[in-house]
Order: sequence, then C-alpha cells, then structure tokens
Amino acid sequence: MRVAALKQSPGRETAGLTYNVLEISPLRLTARLQRSARCGLALLRKDSGVVCLLSFILGSCAPLGFAYLPSSLMCWVCCASLLPVALKKRGAWLVLFCFLLGFSSSVQRFNEHLADPLPAELEGVSLLLQGRVVGLPDVSPERTRFRFQVGTAGEHGSAQQRVAGAKLQLSCYRCPWRIEPGQDWQFSLRLKRPHSYASWGAFDYEKYLFRHRLIATGYVRVKETNALLSQRLSGVDQWRWQLSQQLSQALPDATPGRAMMGALMLGDRSQMSANQKLVMQQTGVSHLMAISGLHVGLVFVLAVWLCNRLLSPLARLYQFIPRQILVLFPAWLCAAGYAALAGFAVSTQRALVMASVFVLAKILARSVSLLRVLGISAAIILLYDPYSILDVGFWLSCAAVFIIAMVVQSDQTISLLRLQPALWLGMLPATTLFFGQISLVSPLVNLLMVPLFCTVLIPALLLALMLLLSSLSDPASWLLQPLQWALDRVYSVLEWVAQLPLAHAYPPLFQLEDVLVSLTLILSYLVVPQLHRALRGLLWLCLLVMLTTGPAKPSQGQADITLLDVGQGLSMVIETANATILYDTGPAYGSGFSAAKAVVLPYLRGHNTRRLQSLVISHADNDHIGGLKDVLNSVEVGRRFSSTPDKVEGGIPCVRGQSWQVDGVSIDVLSPEAGTPAGSNNHSCVLRVSVAGIRVLITGDIERAVERYLLSSGVDLQADVMLVPHQGSKTSSTVELLDAVRPKLALVAAGYRNHYGHPHPDVLARYKARGIDVKSTIASGSIRLQVRADGWRVQSYRQTFPRFWRPQKKPIGKA
Repeated sequence: MRVAALKQSPGRETAGLTYNVLEISPLRLTARLQRSARCGLALLRKDSGVVCLLSFILGSCAPLGFAYLPSSLMCWVCCASLLPVALKKRGAWLVLFCFLLGFSSSVQRFNEHLADPLPAELEGVSLLLQGRVVGLPDVSPERTRFRFQVGTAGEHGSAQQRVAGAKLQLSCYRCPWRIEPGQDWQFSLRLKRPHSYASWGAFDYEKYLFRHRLIATGYVRVKETNALLSQRLSGVDQWRWQLSQQLSQALPDATPGRAMMGALMLGDRSQMSANQKLVMQQTGVSHLMAISGLHVGLVFVLAVWLCNRLLSPLARLYQFIPRQILVLFPAWLCAAGYAALAGFAVSTQRALVMASVFVLAKILARSVSLLRVLGISAAIILLYDPYSILDVGFWLSCAAVFIIAMVVQSDQTISLLRLQPALWLGMLPATTLFFGQISLVSPLVNLLMVPLFCTVLIPALLLALMLLLSSLSDPASWLLQPLQWALDRVYSVLEWVAQLPLAHAYPPLFQLEDVLVSLTLILSYLVVPQLHRALRGLLWLCLLVMLTTGPAKPSQGQADITLLDVGQGLSMVIETANATILYDTGPAYGSGFSAAKAVVLPYLRGHNTRRLQSLVISHADNDHIGGLKDVLNSVEVGRRFSSTPDKVEGGIPCVRGQSWQVDGVSIDVLSPEAGTPAGSNNHSCVLRVSVAGIRVLITGDIERAVERYLLSSGVDLQADVMLVPHQGSKTSSTVELLDAVRPKLALVAAGYRNHYGHPHPDVLARYKARGIDVKSTIASGSIRLQVRADGWRVQSYRQTFPRFWRPQKKPIGKA
C-alpha cells in the first residue's frame, strides 16, 4: 500500500480495504501483521531463489561472530553430505545447503590467510626483501606509506621464501626515494605482526589489515642495500598514479578542494587530512567525497544519456544490433572504467555488479526488482571476495541501497525531499556502530549537496578527467582551477556547518544487539506506513533511549577503573556513580595523530561522559601528556592536577596530602612532595584509590629512588591492585616495593614490541615469584577493574570480544 493512499481522509476505500489512520485497533493491527506474514511466507515459497540467495549471503557473513574458525575441511564435508538431500527434498534443506555453502566459502578463504602469518622469529629483525609496490602510495613530507608484495624468488628456507607472495604495509620515514606503483624494489625492512589498539570504541586496525590480506606492518631502513630493481609502466595502479601526478601539476596548491578532487576523480583520500575527513563525517557527506556506488551509478546514467543522443541519428543500426547493446554496453564500460579509477573499492564493486545485472536483464528483456539486483550483487561480491564482509563500505553501500529499495517499494512517488530523512534514519544504526557519531544535519546538507554534486561538480570533474586522459593538459587546467575554487568554498561551508552546536552527536557505544533492535524499529517505521501514530511514537521513543543511554554506571560506593590500551604510554579512567576522573592522556605524534583521539575520547563518548570531574597529568613526558590538548578541546574538564602545572592550563600542583571523595570513593595523592628525588619520572603523581575497602595504587613512572623514598617516609602503600611503575622498566618495581604493596593483581601499560623492551623480563620475574597475577595491555587490550561491595573482577577487551582476525596474544611472562 502506497503512503500517498493512506493520507486520504478516514474511511477512504482503497483496493477493497478500508483504512482509518487515526483509529486502528490492536486486533486489526495484529490481523494485518499476521496477513503480511502469511503473504511473505507464500512469496518465499514461490520464489525460492531469493530465499537461497539470502541464505548464501547470511552464511557468508556468519563467520563475523566467531572467535575461532572451524576447519575448512569439516565445513566442506558437511556441505557435501547435505547436497544430495538438498537436491532431492529441496525446500528448507536447499536453504540450509546455501547457508553452509556461503559459510564454507568464507571460512576457507579466511583460514588460508590465517595459515600464513609472519613467522615470529622474523619480527623485529632486519630483513632484505624484494617485491613490488602495489596500490597508490600515500606521500607526505614526513612519511610515505605504501603496500609491498614480496616476490616469490629466493633460496629455500630464506626469509624471502618464507614470506613469498605476502603483502606488507610499509612506511618510509623521510624517504629519500620516489616510490611509485609498479616499481620493483629491494628493501631492508623491519616487520611486526598486526597489532592495534584493542579498546572499547577504538578503530580495529587488525581487522583492516586482515581485510586487505596484509600479514605484517613495518618500516624501511635507509640502507645502501636498498635499490630500485625495475619499473612496470602498465596496469590500473600506474594509470591512477600518472593521473594523480597530472592533477598535482595542474593544481600545485594543496587546498581542501584539491584533496576532494583527488578523492572524486581517483578514489584517493590519502591527501585529505584527518580534520577534513572528520568534517565530512560530522556533516554526513563522506559518501560524496570518494568514488562510491552513487558516482558509478551517475556515470552509468550519464553515459546512457550520451549514447542515446549520439546514436539517435543512426537509428537504422538498431535493425542489426539491438538498441540495448549499443547503448547499455558502452555505458557499462564507462562505469567500469570509473570504478577502476577508485581501485575497485567494494562500494564501486557493488554498483558495477548491479549495473551488470541490470544490463543483462535489459538485454534478455527480463524484469527484475531493485532488491533482487542488490541480493545478486551482494552474493557475487561475497563469492568472489568474502573479505568484503570486513569492509565498512560493503555494509554502508548495501544498506543504503536496501533502504532506498524498501522506501521506494512502499511509496512509488517518493522524492529526494522525503528520501533523505528516510536514508538518514535507516542508516542511523550502521553509522553509529562504525563511526561512533551521528550527523544531525545530514538530511539537510545532503538535500543541498547531492543535487549540486550530481548535476554540476561531478559531471564537470568527469569532463576534466576525460581531458587529462586525452593529454589535453591546458584545457583541463582551465577547468580544474575553478572547480578547485568551488570545492574550497563547499568545504568552507561544510566546516562552518560542522561547528554548529547541534551539528553532530556522539551516542553511547553501540553493540551488535543494539543495531539489530534499532534496525527492527526503523524498518517497522519505514516499511509499514499504516502503523498507528502512538505506535510510531513508541518506536521513536525506544530508538531515542537506545541512542542516549550508555553502559550502566557503578552504584554509590562502587567504581570502574579502566587501564586503556594506548600503546607505549598511559591513560586510566576512574568512573563512579556520577563522576569520571582521567589519569593521563596517552602519547601524541608529529603527524597529528594521538592516542587521545583514537582511544581515550571514543571511550569517554561511548560511556556518555561529557565532563571530567578531575584530570590528573602524572608528569610532562609525551607518553603521558601528549593527548592533553585533544582532551581539553573535546571534553569539559573540572580540576586539573599535575606535577608540572605549568604545562597544563589552569593546572593545580599535585602534592602529597591532597585528598578528595566522590560518590563514596576516596582518592589520595601519595607523591610527590618537596623531598621527592629529582627527575621527571620521579615526580609522577602517585594516587591511591579506595573503593569499598579495596585499594588501587596508581604509580605513574616513578623509579627505584622514589619507591625507596616513599617506603622510608612511612607511607602506607599496601594495595590489592597496582599499576606496574614505568611500564615495567627495570629501573622500577624494586623487591622492597612489591613486598610493601603485596598486590594480588598488577597491571602493565606498554606497547607491542616497543623499543624499550617494556615490561622487562627481570621485572616480570619479581612479580611472578610472589604469586602476583600480571596483566598487560599488550596481551589483554584495555583492562577494566570493576570494584563492587562484594569484591572486584577483571574484564579485558581481547578476552571479552575475541575475533578470529584478532588472535589471542600470549600472556606476558609465559613461554
């Protein structure tokens, strides 16, 4: 039933049924839902192909929920044993077989990648490897990042042979060479296995590396043995690289507009800064700033229109060659070429496969629905590349088309003015889950930007691209310069919108079950337009509660103390019933990246923390204070304590004797004081947190001199849980300190394969000799200590959310 038909006056008859929008009784609503369910079941029985297709897609996606994958052989044996029954009885057996077929296909491909990791003995050692640069390098003044596929030549048993054919993610700092796609190089490298921040709300870099089949990350060592062996001047990557160089020559000024042009013309977003990408997310136009399904579809439509105009004087050709072939096939080639410029990103793959199915259906004179085309396309993509289920672009692209199809199916007269709010609402769970934020201005901004890009900017960019491909550099420059100016103005407007008070929001952490519930609510709203207004209001209320209610807070007199995984650095969050205290902010880097942006702020936002009651900066070393500016710019902060108050705006000196209580939790400062031994590390703020009779000692980076000074001063250091001083450096954790504290649990904050070798084996041996349980962020990710009246329990991120692409790390101190 169309939405337009339901807007008639109460009692209007349509298709033999009488609808009264304002008065639908629960019994009648139940009867309608039952009738809809029966119709749906009848449709499924009639069109079993759709059901089998959906079953295959669900089976391909099922491994996402697995911590460990089953044997590929076992999966294929089960699949093969079910085939005779499925062919004979069909029905549910055939659906089950399709599910197992998709599941087995994905599991086999994933297991193949997991079976060839970087050998542990090759981590951290110098390797001389030969291979080829693949994809477009990301070039900046400080660093060149690129992917490197190792060659297959080499002696048996050599490092080259052991990683032959593998792909690596490499960085070359202050690179003295010009690295281009297609080049064959010999590099001196140092590699390590995939490892990333493992914390609530943080980006899963390990999943990203697994999705792109990258077995290791590493860096190029500037050595005389490095050499360019050869260079191939062919292939899509080389073509894209040459176009990017032509674009840089035509537009030498590195403005936001030029970065947007690189994304729109070549699908290369590497030149867009982190702030520019954030502006796109906050205004909800990220899908417009790279070659996506929308752009490929637009190229296809424009090419169809152009072919129709060019062939109209040659109508007699249709007598020999069908019109569908003469028009649609060249249009498909144009769309395929544009998708190639994007490096065949998964969203462009989806659009290209959908265009292929559409062209084939037209040539065969078959009618096919948008939902069926989407299902066929998704199945083909997953059959060809099961790794696509790990790609955010796959889910966003398919979800957008699905929402459009469902809305159009319920209202054939829908317009862009009504489609944008429906798209925003339908995509709300996915954007919240993947990006941790919601653009509240997205419907309005897209309502203005989509027509502007589709009718003016993208066609003009395509014309400039054709001129570049035709080696007409001067006409292309004349066109590109005003386009750069226009895109700069567009970005200025978007930046202004993103700074508005209610432009975007950060909802609490979304889990998979939240997504499923919210999707059910949203689809009920979009697809069943005859729902009573009161029921629609209830759906909106449920969705609002989900988006504003964060994880449960501790009760009065309880606390959650979380050691965040920020790599080689420190950051801890103390949460009580009504307050949050942050101890240190983790490191920051010269590129502008910081652990505060990547880990600390996502955690705070995910726990609905808008204000910090107190901020403690232990000392001024970068790995503790590096993210301070990002925290102050993003969260309201109350009192600010530091042993170096001159480094913290509004800072209060951190001195022994200070004490405060919040929600029944006591916090005492134990160090430093006037007689504390000198040194930045030694002057770290040492805190004791007391909750329900349980003590937690937070030590910062103090070294043995301060440890002995505290013991000689008679300070009561006994605690149930302690933070291992100075990331486990051998200059700390003296025997005397451990005997005085007598903890049951010790927590280590350190980075994977850090340059300092933290935590030192000798230090770990001291803890182990005393029966102290040691947990490290290296093996556990972020570690949460939940202190309650009946005791305390430990929750680590990697153990709570295990995934097959994120294998469990070996606990520290174990062989």
